[in-house]
Amino acid sequence: MKRNMTILFVLLSVSFAFGQGKYGKFLNSKKLALSYKKVKDADKEDYYQQYYWLVKAEQLKTFPHLKDVKPVVLYEFVKKVNPQNPTKKLDDKGKELRKTAELSLDQYFKNKKFANNEVLLYNLESYVDPSQGEYFTKVDAERIKELVPKEFFGFTSLNKKTGEEKNYYLWVNKKKDEYDIVDIVPSEKDKKFYASLKQYLPKYKFETKFMPTVKKGTRTDKTDKDFFYIMPFEQNQDNIEYKTDDFKTFTLSQVKKTGEDWIGVEKPRK
Repeated sequence: MKRNMTILFVLLSVSFAFGQGKYGKFLNSKKLALSYKKVKDADKEDYYQQYYWLVKAEQLKTFPHLKDVKPVVLYEFVKKVNPQNPTKKLDDKGKELRKTAELSLDQYFKNKKFANNEVLLYNLESYVDPSQGEYFTKVDAERIKELVPKEFFGFTSLNKKTGEEKNYYLWVNKKKDEYDIVDIVPSEKDKKFYASLKQYLPKYKFETKFMPTVKKGTRTDKTDKDFFYIMPFEQNQDNIEYKTDDFKTFTLSQVKKTGEDWIGVEKPRK
């Protein structure tokens, strides 16, 4: 009984980590494509969306500097930047475009013609984003960085229409077997953190354009090993280092005024 419960827990954890959609258990586009004949018409929206996410993640995997990054990490990046666009959100023109794209996709999948097919990919893009407005934003493969090996990653999205860039961060929470997109800038609701920051550097402002340096706490120290220490990009100005173990609450650990040395400030000043 105990063994069965353990297996059930593992299955639930995997399901949660890899996506909660109907086809979230598939992390390989070819395996998903081969299951096409079992897909019901009512499920095609989820099916083709999942296939799109996987194809885009697999394209990222072809970049040499990303060869050691787990596919599920790249998959989570793509999902974050390109969220699902359900039918109920589409206008009549979008619904019609999706229907036309679906007819073409059905033929390719029925005949198992998915490899290196530009027409299929065009119709897939038309299906998941028929308004051609949701998916102008792409994951910039060249700006995916492993900030802490196997645990913490940074990536940048690029909007091809506006040129806007935005940094995101993914935490591999090993304790819960989850992949969470997190914010590294403390929320303004974290009054304790900002009170401490104001005490030492009252004019400090976060720079979110550049990725920070991130390191883990001391592995041999049980009270420190789960913390991530974050140091924003330094531009020869005031700088800080702060820590968190859940990316919800943060503690200021060091500060550096322009032209001065770093000083530890984690303990409240008396």
